[in-house]
Amino acid sequence: MHYSIFRKSFTSQFIQIRLEINCFEKQIIHLQLPAWRPGRYELANYAQKIRNFELTYHETKLPWKKTSKDLWEFIAPVSGLYVIQYEYYCNQMDAGGCWSDDEQLYLNFSNFIFDIQEGKNEEIYITIELPNDYQVATALENIEGNKWKAGSFQHLMDSPFLASAGLKHFSYDALDSKFHVWIQGEIHFDVTYFQSVLKSITDSQIKDFGEFPAEDYHFIFQLLSYRHFHGVEHAFSTVITYGPAYALSDKSELDELIGVSSHELYHFWNVCRIRPSGILTYDLSKEVYLNEGLVMEGVTTYMGDYYLLKSGYLKFEDYIDLLQKQIQREFDSLGWRNQSIVESSFDLWLDGYKPGIPDKKVSIYNRGALISLCLDLMLKSSGSSLSELMKEMWEKFGKTRVGYNLGDFENLIRSLSKEGEKITSFFQSFVFGKEDLLTLIKELLAQIGIEIIENFEGDGLLHHWGIRKDESGIITQLHPDSGAYAILMKNDKILEYDFENATNDQINFKIERLGKIKEVPLSKNTKKYFPKFIIQIKEDDIFSLNKLLGE
Repeated sequence: MHYSIFRKSFTSQFIQIRLEINCFEKQIIHLQLPAWRPGRYELANYAQKIRNFELTYHETKLPWKKTSKDLWEFIAPVSGLYVIQYEYYCNQMDAGGCWSDDEQLYLNFSNFIFDIQEGKNEEIYITIELPNDYQVATALENIEGNKWKAGSFQHLMDSPFLASAGLKHFSYDALDSKFHVWIQGEIHFDVTYFQSVLKSITDSQIKDFGEFPAEDYHFIFQLLSYRHFHGVEHAFSTVITYGPAYALSDKSELDELIGVSSHELYHFWNVCRIRPSGILTYDLSKEVYLNEGLVMEGVTTYMGDYYLLKSGYLKFEDYIDLLQKQIQREFDSLGWRNQSIVESSFDLWLDGYKPGIPDKKVSIYNRGALISLCLDLMLKSSGSSLSELMKEMWEKFGKTRVGYNLGDFENLIRSLSKEGEKITSFFQSFVFGKEDLLTLIKELLAQIGIEIIENFEGDGLLHHWGIRKDESGIITQLHPDSGAYAILMKNDKILEYDFENATNDQINFKIERLGKIKEVPLSKNTKKYFPKFIIQIKEDDIFSLNKLLGE
């Protein structure tokens, strides 16, 4: 089958698509548009961005019908070449969307190509009309000129495409592979240094997995003029959108860009090839519920950061700062009291990528990273490590293209640990269960000379009353163990309160709630809430660093 893509107007943000497909007489053809895309486990319903769909045979319009919100169907009256034409609106600038303007054409084919059930493994050719001065970044095979080939729908939808006259290209080699660095947008950092950092991280990851089974890999960066942060993994590439571009002159911002690059590169093995059984082959037409979010994103988040340290990019104190932020982020929320990481993984389709209701869930990224830290330290105490475990996962499930489940992951950890019962208890408490992870993190870090301190100084409203508010006085969070939880409401606006004149351990609040002004008395108790976490090195940096790296 063959797709042709062109643009009548660059700035309308519509692309015009022509699909040619050979059919047999009386053959029923099903055109299934993806409802979601790999890397983001929520329904996107891309069909809402399609318009002007039509079917022709020898330029004669033929009937078709939709049998669901994103499934088109027709019957071929005779054998021959049929043409499907439609338009897609490319107005989503992130690492998983599509964008068209007068400077570039950026496509994620998972948004608008059809998974044709009658030709699942058929080669797909794509011709894209582009200005003569455009360069192209994609992992697809270039046949000639503006024509590319994909081995199947699964291959095409996993191969993003960026074309622009301003696209800049750099590269480096690692092992026997070439790594391409494509940058769209303004560059406000030393590209040579950036390449050297990516190479050191790449070398470290390849060393631990033992191989990199691809001749080429593409980092595709969209550096934007406004605040943005997103990355998506693909089989032979990643797209990373980041902004504002000018901020990357600051090291802390560059740390973020390099961090997400390490994360997405780790996905080359973990998720793109080491996959849960449910997505061994992607069915993008409906939800695929997964329990393995800990492995997919938690391990990747931890290991992506770990290789920033192991490769030598991050200094130890910078890594400790990063860890401190993750611990703070985890325990500023109490979602772990109400939902396990397995439950939160299953519920990704429900609310995984938005704040949701208060303290309902945990982040498979952040809590998953802290669970992975614990597993790594526990394995290192047994003479193994999480990196060795993931190499086992690669050998057993990635290279062989066999899907795994969470039980397989747990069993492999038990096999590498000298304390199998302790691993079983850990999974019951912190993976399937809702136990407080902080005590264990403190204990494990203390064993390598790192101390976590809980500080309650400074914000009296937060630490002594359990009330978190923004700069305008709007309450954003209430600790469920505080007295305020039974009296105040999220989104109340605090107008006045007076600590100095409080009597009998009572403080009076004047608040605005739904347009009404209220006087609310609140009694204080002896508890403290929402600590500020501080990490300190108890021994010396070299001792703790070596223990963390397993050296």
